Amino acid sequence: WYQRRVRGYWDVRQDREVELHRNPTREGGVQSIAVNNIANQLCAIDNRGLLRLWDITALSEPRLVTEQQCHDNRGLKCTFSPDCSSIATTSADATMRLWSIGEEGISASQTFSSPEQKWVWDAVFSTDSQFIFTASSDGTVRLWDSQIPGLPKQEYAAHQKAVVSIAFWDREAQGFYTESDAS
Repeated sequence: WYQRRVRGYWDVRQDREVELHRNPTREGGVQSIAVNNIANQLCAIDNRGLLRLWDITALSEPRLVTEQQCHDNRGLKCTFSPDCSSIATTSADATMRLWSIGEEGISASQTFSSPEQKWVWDAVFSTDSQFIFTASSDGTVRLWDSQIPGLPKQEYAAHQKAVVSIAFWDREAQGFYTESDAS
């Protein structure tokens, strides 16, 4: 993804690299990338908190839609909602932010933060895009209602160390899986 100051992806059907962004200066390294469920958009967040969104409808000619400074600190994760209407970003600034996707790019929607929360490593949406789970350095997984900013709807504090990764499955809302930092 980030070599020779070029950001891009490998098109396995055509067996070639497709350039997304030429980087003449040494910008922040990419921390996370995601493709939406209908495979027409790609987003990436770097370690400076800058989010980029591309239209990849024409795989051979991707188009940069927007660049947005999403966080003041290290960006850690970006992920699309299942309904493709928004992007969640996480950061070392102890926040998860939700961004609405529109014709002209993205716009700030909401910021989610808890007073005890530390670095927010990961975020995952429920299958209906209404709820978002976050994984934090304070050992807690939090459940947020994407429509209501404020305090978390639920907190799951089961880890002694940082929760750095989370997965969610919704076979009639049975649960989620977390990965704690073993160091």
